[in-house]
Amino acid sequence: MPGRLAAIELAKLFGVLAHPLRVQVVEELRDRELTVNDLQASLGVAHASVSQHLAILRSNRVVIERREGRHVYYHLRNPELAKVVAQFLSFALPDTTESQRIISAIESAKGLWGPEK
Repeated sequence: MPGRLAAIELAKLFGVLAHPLRVQVVEELRDRELTVNDLQASLGVAHASVSQHLAILRSNRVVIERREGRHVYYHLRNPELAKVVAQFLSFALPDTTESQRIISAIESAKGLWGPEK
């Protein structure tokens, strides 16, 4: 059963990273720590939105906060996560062979279904 428990924990992590903004936060924190205001400026989203997503990342042990006076800085608990996320980009690429097949089929259909001359 250890494999099952490991799979459950990994699925939780994938769930935490299932939102595009949280993936962007991970990438922004790749090799530095930032405040909510820093993240808001770099991501171009509302302060409240950044705070909500940071709370999810923090409660799931993805990010850690460090307080310095009135400022709160966030950094990745394990910076290797940003590298792994970047490696997953290759899995997000469409299959070029399949894409070309679909494009060809659509072009053929347009020729068959197009207006009569």
